[in-house]
Amino acid sequence: MTRPKLTERQIEVFRTVMITGSLTAAAKQLHVSQPGLSVTLARFEDQLGIQLFERIAGRLAPTNEARQIFSEVERVYGQFDKLVDAIQAIARGDNATFRFGTTPSVGVRLIPQALRLLREQHSERIYFCDFLAQKDVRDYLWFDRGSCVTSIAKVSDPTVASTVVATGGLVCLLPRRHPLAKRKILSPQDLKEDVLISFEADTPHGRLIETAYKRAGVSRQVQVYVRFVESAISFVCEGIGVAIVDEFAAIRCTQLGLVAVPLEGSPDIPVYVYWCKFRPRARSTDEMVDALMQATQSFANSR
Repeated sequence: MTRPKLTERQIEVFRTVMITGSLTAAAKQLHVSQPGLSVTLARFEDQLGIQLFERIAGRLAPTNEARQIFSEVERVYGQFDKLVDAIQAIARGDNATFRFGTTPSVGVRLIPQALRLLREQHSERIYFCDFLAQKDVRDYLWFDRGSCVTSIAKVSDPTVASTVVATGGLVCLLPRRHPLAKRKILSPQDLKEDVLISFEADTPHGRLIETAYKRAGVSRQVQVYVRFVESAISFVCEGIGVAIVDEFAAIRCTQLGLVAVPLEGSPDIPVYVYWCKFRPRARSTDEMVDALMQATQSFANSR
């Protein structure tokens, strides 16, 4: 004949008696009467067909079988505790993986500051930061390679949703000892005598810079073309010339011996965070948005 199944309550009572060492203490811990607990324990022994405890010198002593059962019970409880910890960690956002993308401009200075803020909240989380070309943003999100992408370029696609975390403008990067370094603002006309390090007209930065030059009625004469913002910054550091970049790429440029001077006629440059419209927005994406807002506000306050 099949024996009745053991219940979680029976195992809980048995475990508590083993831990406390007495029926009275176990009943108090479980908030039940001692007679009721004794009945549950007796029923447990009946179903197992073995004796679990003996009275020796007035004390409750577990049998060898009871100690073996307790060892298995503790192993399972330990695994359950790990499960509870894992579930709570997921709910908090800890012990998770956050993969996100960024285009190079904001990835040079702004993303590192935002990541520092994120790690202050979730130090146990594993982070993956992917640098992307603008043309790859849509597929990166659509194929779920990462939760979100940060960029200064507008992505117009029905599958992509976005929010703006900050708005800035173009700045001219100059060596600290450059004759124009102390100016409060510069126009494209002011840079005509300098070697201009810049971007091709069909790139996000190139289009922004062309807009500023057209507003000033000046033809842009580029002597050194680069593809990435970090290349432009490095060339200015080497004294090759001057460069126009977005202000977010120029954060803390003074540490490199450079000065960032606002460019007259600059168009507004929003910083976007993108995610796939057809998936729920991950909480980690919300946290990235908040961290970027804090980082840009901190930068604005320090200027």
